[in-house]
Amino acid sequence: MTQINCNSNAVNGRGPLYSISQVSVGQYSIYFKKEIRGRNYEGLSISSDGDLCNGPSPETDFFVNTETIGKTFYKVEDNELQIYSQNVFTPPKTGNFPVNIVQKGISPIEYSEENAIKLGYRELLLPDDLLKTCDKPSKP
Repeated sequence: MTQINCNSNAVNGRGPLYSISQVSVGQYSIYFKKEIRGRNYEGLSISSDGDLCNGPSPETDFFVNTETIGKTFYKVEDNELQIYSQNVFTPPKTGNFPVNIVQKGISPIEYSEENAIKLGYRELLLPDDLLKTCDKPSKP
């Protein structure tokens, strides 16, 4: 998995903060994107667009918007991306995505990091200390 970040730094305090991580699924590059706005908003999306500054699009991306995103785990198997998380990603409105995404929506009672690792999932790491601002406005 590759970490990619915008060039500007987050110290200047402008706008939303972003981080991105790339994973290969078959012949495709898929990107996990994290967005933080203020103290009460986190967004996490799964996108085929590698431009960090293009925020989640309900038309083309899977996404979760919430006050806090819990830990998310993933694995690539048989050319599909499997997600193990308490959060449920909303699929794109178009219904089109280049790879199959299988969500393992887990209730808080059943959810366990130990279980995710035992099942072969890897933790998605988008640390807050790698968050960056963008020089261009994000998509709505």
